[in-house]
Amino acid sequence: MKKKMLVTLIVIVLAIPAIMVLALAWTGFFKNAEITEKEMGPYFMVYEDHTGPYKGTAKIMDRLYYQLLEDDKVETFSGVGIYYDNPKETPKNELRSKAGCIIEPADAEKVKQLGSKYKTLEIPRKKYVTAEIPFRGGLSVFAGIVKVYPAIAAYMEKKGYGKVPAMEIYDHNKTIIYLFEISE
Repeated sequence: MKKKMLVTLIVIVLAIPAIMVLALAWTGFFKNAEITEKEMGPYFMVYEDHTGPYKGTAKIMDRLYYQLLEDDKVETFSGVGIYYDNPKETPKNELRSKAGCIIEPADAEKVKQLGSKYKTLEIPRKKYVTAEIPFRGGLSVFAGIVKVYPAIAAYMEKKGYGKVPAMEIYDHNKTIIYLFEISE
């Protein structure tokens, strides 16, 4: 009986790290994000301003998605966040961001006509430093914080680009696209 329990314990102890490694691989944690410079946009964004920990932006994106879908019959396919402050330099309760949804071009006029119901922002086509990773939930967001942000920061420093807000697009729940505007 003791031998059977010992074998079971060994299997469990070995299985946990294997499962963790598989979960990290599934989220794209081990994949290096290719950093490129390219023009992207334009984007039409419905958003709310947010002050506080950035993790609060996900609830805003979800709420606006369902409000647009149920109240206005406008379906969106991408959540978006614009993050103005570096969490390593700014207290959590002072972090500033915009969070919301990207409106498809066909629905932009409809949303504009809703007047004061939503805050909107038109982001013209611009040149960005960008990278993409798979979006598979919270672990993917963590992978972006740990891997993508430092890689983009190093790239931008090497190129002599200044600090700019970060924009993240959660594209149809498949990809996180990171965009940092290049000011020329």
